[in-house]
Amino acid sequence: MRKLRFAVLGSVVALLMASMPSAVADTQLFVRSEPNGDISASAQSVASSDKDKDGDPDTLTQADNLHIFFSVFNLAEFAQTVRVTVFLDGPGDFQDLTLVDEEVELAGCDVTCTASRQGTFSLKVRRKDWPAGTYSLSVTGSGSETATAVTTFTVAYNK
Repeated sequence: MRKLRFAVLGSVVALLMASMPSAVADTQLFVRSEPNGDISASAQSVASSDKDKDGDPDTLTQADNLHIFFSVFNLAEFAQTVRVTVFLDGPGDFQDLTLVDEEVELAGCDVTCTASRQGTFSLKVRRKDWPAGTYSLSVTGSGSETATAVTTFTVAYNK
């Protein structure tokens, strides 16, 4: 029964990610809470091009588009209120962004685990707003347990 749930969950996440634009950079992380695995969180940051032509798909530069995908699933057999937070933390003068901070009621997971809060954001990298350095994207789902997925990417400019 649980294997079927995870197969369905994996299929849902795969379909959502497949619907995202094709990309050069792709940093993704999927985690489950402990000890029971009641909550899962997924974070993905995707650059739509390699404008800096450095061959490193994890770097972005001026005019690159950053696409963010996040999901939080309730994998518990009971319904619960889950706090969902999506946070982008950057270096130096970057004004950190809270993209999502809300409580959602998610149904319990019976045969299929489809109760989730998920979404996408697209942001354009501009030198005046995005200082060079490493950025982290964290997605947290907190209910009966807590799961946090964190991915990183780098913004760099040719001198």
